[in-house]
Amino acid sequence: MIAEDIRGAFASNPAQHSAPTGRSGAGIARAEGTPSGAPASGSASAARNGQPSARHLAQMRGAAFKAGLSAEFADLMAETGVSAAQAEAVASGLAEFQKVSAPFVQGEQLDHAAVMSIAKRAAMAGLALPETDAAAITKEIARVAANEAMALMASNEPPIRPCAIGIGQEAPSRADAMADGLLARMQSGHVPTHGREFANMRLDDLARLSAGSNFLRGQRHAVMWGGAMGADDFKTALAIASNKVLLAAYEAAESQIKKASREVSAPDFRPINTVRVSGGVELAKVLENGEFGQGQITDAGEAFVLETYGKIFTLTRQAIVNDDLRAFEQSSRLFGQGAALTEARIFAGLLEANGGAGPAMSDGKTLFHAGHGNLAETGAALSIGSLSLARTAMRRQKGLAGEAIRVDPALLIVPPELETQAERLVAEISAASADDVNPFQQKLTVLADANLTDPAAWYIAALPGRPDALQHAYLDGASGPQIFTRDGFETDASEFKVRLDFGAGFVDHRAWYKNPGA
Repeated sequence: MIAEDIRGAFASNPAQHSAPTGRSGAGIARAEGTPSGAPASGSASAARNGQPSARHLAQMRGAAFKAGLSAEFADLMAETGVSAAQAEAVASGLAEFQKVSAPFVQGEQLDHAAVMSIAKRAAMAGLALPETDAAAITKEIARVAANEAMALMASNEPPIRPCAIGIGQEAPSRADAMADGLLARMQSGHVPTHGREFANMRLDDLARLSAGSNFLRGQRHAVMWGGAMGADDFKTALAIASNKVLLAAYEAAESQIKKASREVSAPDFRPINTVRVSGGVELAKVLENGEFGQGQITDAGEAFVLETYGKIFTLTRQAIVNDDLRAFEQSSRLFGQGAALTEARIFAGLLEANGGAGPAMSDGKTLFHAGHGNLAETGAALSIGSLSLARTAMRRQKGLAGEAIRVDPALLIVPPELETQAERLVAEISAASADDVNPFQQKLTVLADANLTDPAAWYIAALPGRPDALQHAYLDGASGPQIFTRDGFETDASEFKVRLDFGAGFVDHRAWYKNPGA
């Protein structure tokens, strides 16, 4: 209960106490004399001429060492006039103060001199109480030490953290700063900026800073740290840090086929209907004083819907106490990769649906169909000749009203088995003669996707939206997976839910071409 008393005292509002100035003990403009009610310097517990006796010093050191304090604290107790009867109670209170203040010292909110100065005044305050009431002495030390420390840190906290903030931008929140510090341990190469003070703190220390005295017991009390620190800052910081790790892993494992898809908005889960418009006719000549003729617009549309995908992973109380951040980082990274894999399988599944013919379109034909002019009549291996036939077929595509349209082949999508051959075909090669010139050099970008299961089939596509063909969407424009968190009740753990609201589909066939290969 001693530890809970002192940590609970850290939740006191420092505004109720006068804030000392300066960052170290040297800058604290408070008298170091004996408070009212404390033993005078001439009492039996004090040494003659203001110096502690050897016996008294030995008694203080025995109590201090028993509580895990250094000799410096023992000397402080002796100089302050702590009696033998009070020694254990004072040492116990100071030991808990030292333990709870350690993260602040490590984070450079308190320096050693300030800690010793605060400890001396707290010990003196405890001496004002009857020496027979050990619990009251410890509690008073906790109250005074916590209030002094919080007031000092509040006075020293700058209004804006020293980091790169643009005009009109708000300073990072406490949770953002904690997340920045956590990322220094979770992501190799991450250099903390506005969260440097948190970079070396343990998870349980961060939890106590955020939630107050009984975080690991499940109770929630706000704690002041240089300003308002919300009870959920630790949980929020974990969510921010894990989300950054997750998104980095997600982007690194992103589907190659996705690069041939255009992202559109989806406000809800209703079918996303896409309308294609064709003018139908070219402009007609208008004679002098003549009338403009009526054109016709033909439309056609396809639809796809969003689906929800997700998983839950947890950070247990034991993991927090054990500072097992590695397991949490691995979970975030793996779920990020899992979200990317989910999308990749959906994209590849569209291309390989219906035995490789692709999804059914609104005209009753599959995506790749002879009637669409985007399927090779005979499968052929990748070569300049087969690529030439594919490009010609795409150039010959017609609009909805039969008009000529421009389709520029730009992407060559292949399974891993064809990646080397595809890269050779599009590489720049110095030709010895005009007949040896590679017409496709640097004109096609190779996208090799391991989720394509057919080792022989290959595809050519235009850039996304030129014209529209493959599209994908996220709910409310929230690109990629999202993280949500809550505290567990049945178990001592914080739960992190990864959710992906995603959908993809083809809205037209004209921008894609398939060759089954040989």
